Amino acid sequence: MKERVVMLGDAIIAIIITIMVLDLPIKLTQSGNIEMELLLRAIGIYFISFCFVGNLWYQTAQVFNLVEKIKNKDFVVYMILMFFLSLVPAFTRLLIEDTNREIVLMYGLLTFIVTIFLQILLNSLEQQINENKKVDEGIQKKIRVKHRGAFIFRIFILILAYFYPQLGLIVYLGLPIFGFLQNIVTHEEDIYVEQMNDEQKHYYFQSQNQPWENGFQKYSALLRSSMNNAQGAQRDPKWWQQFNKQWQIEVERKINEIDEELVKTTDPSQKDHLEHKKEKLITQRQQIDDYTKMITNKDQRPRQSKEG
Repeated sequence: MKERVVMLGDAIIAIIITIMVLDLPIKLTQSGNIEMELLLRAIGIYFISFCFVGNLWYQTAQVFNLVEKIKNKDFVVYMILMFFLSLVPAFTRLLIEDTNREIVLMYGLLTFIVTIFLQILLNSLEQQINENKKVDEGIQKKIRVKHRGAFIFRIFILILAYFYPQLGLIVYLGLPIFGFLQNIVTHEEDIYVEQMNDEQKHYYFQSQNQPWENGFQKYSALLRSSMNNAQGAQRDPKWWQQFNKQWQIEVERKINEIDEELVKTTDPSQKDHLEHKKEKLITQRQQIDDYTKMITNKDQRPRQSKEG
């Protein structure tokens, strides 16, 4: 059943993209030349819709691969999603003809409705995945925050498109491209997280910019990793070395804080509690050293074999 539903969705999406291509206007001037300005503008708007549809396919394909079966309610939501998605070619054609406030707002409203049903479908399927695989709470929280953020941002763009239609159109131009890249980055990040043990996950989800200095460095590093000959996170010792280094710095900072508290406190029970916390952190520090040595040894072996 799942395979047939996925095949049906793939067929609908293929037809949608084909219709959008066929609707591209190719008009000639009186001298017989192609109106390049109109054609390039049409291709640009088609590109927005193409990325939007492609991004939706990518997200659903990733989740469908992880579920064993598709429930009836999920199938109904998926078909409603496909219905609204099939309207994209018509609204794209309107957008090519004119970019006034009403048309930009209508296009934005359609993409907003599609996004709502997409999130309903993804939430239901991800809940099924979480139940079967017992996904870490940190990952679940990250997904929930991402979905809420996407919903709020779509509302903001709708308001923006109403008051500033041209600016709204520019945002709609960049949003599907960014969304597609974001999905690639998220998938790459999930690969890293799946390789972590419980202590590493706990540290990582305290601040998801770790081991990077900021969100931009994180985004660019994960994007480069995903493009690394399809090896990415599975063969990136430098990432793990940097991650363990930052983790070790954080553990050292906590140990120093405990040492300062131990000097100040005179309560025996409080001292015992702090000593217990310190012992745990020292054990964690030793684990980090072991991880770092293991990664370093793995990284050095291929080089030695090549030189030999």
